[in-house]
Amino acid sequence: MVSDQRTLSILRRQLFINTCTFLIMVVVVLHVSVPFSRTILTFVLKILTLMLADNCFEFHMFFN
Repeated sequence: MVSDQRTLSILRRQLFINTCTFLIMVVVVLHVSVPFSRTILTFVLKILTLMLADNCFEFHMFFN
């Protein structure tokens, strides 16, 4: 059987991977939307990207 601590470690790692994957997808969307750089949607996506990058970094630092 897998211990509770090991299970939590696996779940934290999976959450970190999922968050980083989502962040990469947002960055790709921002890169593709360069011709539309003055739209509100792109501005909102840039803010979300910064927030996710900050959260991803904090999460990584907290659990390592």
